[in-house]
Amino acid sequence: MVPGLRPFPRSRRPAIDTSALQAFGITLRAASLEDLPELSGLYAQLRMPELLFHPWSQAEKRAFAEEQFRLQHHHFVRHCPRADFWLVLRDDAPIGRLYLDRSTSEWRIVDILLAAAWRGRGLGARLITWVQQSAAAAGASGVGLTVAVDNRRAHGLYARLGFHDAGAGDGLHQPMRWDAASAASA
Repeated sequence: MVPGLRPFPRSRRPAIDTSALQAFGITLRAASLEDLPELSGLYAQLRMPELLFHPWSQAEKRAFAEEQFRLQHHHFVRHCPRADFWLVLRDDAPIGRLYLDRSTSEWRIVDILLAAAWRGRGLGARLITWVQQSAAAAGASGVGLTVAVDNRRAHGLYARLGFHDAGAGDGLHQPMRWDAASAASA
């Protein structure tokens, strides 16, 4: 269990048509406090490979990943109170999360994470393409996100989907942007 975490804010934004995702067996559901243990486990899957050669015990590694999840969760719910916090489901089983802020004219993918078993299978690309299509249909100017500078695989995926580097970043994260207008004219 992941005690002491604030609940997810509830989006006040209109629902988005998810039928394009449902064709691939993907559904989105608003995340709740009850989902935090599952989401913490997904986050731990992401972080454990980088801790593989750390001299910590497995218990220390799990505690570190859980604390990092707590900090990240607190940051997201505090700084993105108008975002949609969705659990990504495949055939009704949780396989990831998608946090999307649609509160401004430029939508922002706050976070996207898929379970290790589902990475590299095209689902992330489908989710991002769905966000782009939904943003364009809603009249958004584009979609922004940040990617860790050492995550070349994700950077390459975003570039293939039409995102471009947008500014210098902070040395750890590279901002990227997809422009709806230039995509519509292409």
